[in-house]
Amino acid sequence: MNIVKLLIILSVAGGGYHYWKAHSEGASSVAVEASITSESGFVSLPPMEGESSDAVLVVAAENCPHEDAQRADNLAQALSEKGIPVVRTHNISFNHISSNKEAERITSVMNGSLPIVFVDGRAKSNPTLEEVVAEYEGASQ
Repeated sequence: MNIVKLLIILSVAGGGYHYWKAHSEGASSVAVEASITSESGFVSLPPMEGESSDAVLVVAAENCPHEDAQRADNLAQALSEKGIPVVRTHNISFNHISSNKEAERITSVMNGSLPIVFVDGRAKSNPTLEEVVAEYEGASQ
């Protein structure tokens, strides 16, 4: 009977520890995620090869009739008309990915709907013109 009581106590203690551990890590990861995501939803990513910090980078297939590519062309044109420097491309690569978290953020953004838009080290899939302008203006300050 004493062994059964001991097992119950150990089970409750172990469960309590795991619950506490999961929730304390969850709170800190929420704080970290908030620090790497801007108000307009752009996520911090590692530097790209040949990245220009002064221009917005719009990524999707070029010279393509597909709806995603047309959205990218329209977004790039609208940004240009607003006087925001923009580069339209279909190819990017990252210099150095230092952690699994960075790789997960890259995968999350790159697997989203096109276009993928990069502004000063942050990226978002299929943002609106207003979101891109807000991110650009926030990065310029």
